[in-house]
Amino acid sequence: MMHPLPLPAGVSLARERMFTDPAGQVIVGTGSRTTDQGRESLLLRWDGPRVTVLTRSPGSLLAVNRQGVLIGEGPSEAGYPPWRYRDGQLEWLPRAPNGIGGYVMAINGRGDMVGFGGYLEYPEPLLWPADRPGTVERFEPAGYPLAILDDGTIVGVAPTEEDRSPAVGGVRPPAGREGLPPPVAWVRRPDGRIDRLTAAGADMSTVVAARGNWAVGYVGTTANGQFDRMVRWDLRTGVATPVKPGLSHLTGVDSSGSLLAGATVDHFGRRVPLRGVVLDPSAGLSVDAIADNGTVVGSTPGRPMRWSGC
Repeated sequence: MMHPLPLPAGVSLARERMFTDPAGQVIVGTGSRTTDQGRESLLLRWDGPRVTVLTRSPGSLLAVNRQGVLIGEGPSEAGYPPWRYRDGQLEWLPRAPNGIGGYVMAINGRGDMVGFGGYLEYPEPLLWPADRPGTVERFEPAGYPLAILDDGTIVGVAPTEEDRSPAVGGVRPPAGREGLPPPVAWVRRPDGRIDRLTAAGADMSTVVAARGNWAVGYVGTTANGQFDRMVRWDLRTGVATPVKPGLSHLTGVDSSGSLLAGATVDHFGRRVPLRGVVLDPSAGLSVDAIADNGTVVGSTPGRPMRWSGC
């Protein structure tokens, strides 16, 4: 069922992604309003039918965890530093050890955060551990961490010589020159063990989202140069299961392995379309995130939306 969400008086919805915590209890997004000084960007939080303006937005919102902690990045005079909003306070996170860059990508239920620093050509995976506040640590393997699970498992994508930008929310092209390494997804276990995420008949892979014991993404071959298959990885075994064709782009996955793709939730082959959605690209629909209780969040032009029972 589709549920329009309210906006505060005088506030319009920004054209950015909506987010929900894994439990589906907290929904957050970005709005804007006109003041005497011009347009002001705001962080918004929905608890059921109630909406609250949290604070002025310091930049792009990227995630929220089950404790209601928000994370994002800049901009500022120093570039795009990462930030965290919790308990009513905005905090700027420590920068990468080399002092260059610093992008936060994901947060787990404990409050551990991952991202990367350095130059885009030479990314350094970074961890901001919840139990060591004010610190940031490098870790292996090289690449872009895209998710950190509650047990400390980290899922990401290795860079290639030709395409070293992160595959966030979509698919990046494979390396295009002979002899260069193809992109490959990876999982880093809590004990530090690193495994590739691939699939039968594939030599390149990219991950879009991970939660619980599951990750979703795409695989393909350098022979045809395309990520042409959606897959689900069981992170306990590393086994990839093909997703039946017919879905549009992947957006997310819940802890049971149900995935969100376009305006459809796929429960291992049983597909539930989002009610009230008109699949018209010109309509400006954005379907952004799925929670473990079947809540999906997104927006139509200027209006935040929630779908339940998905």
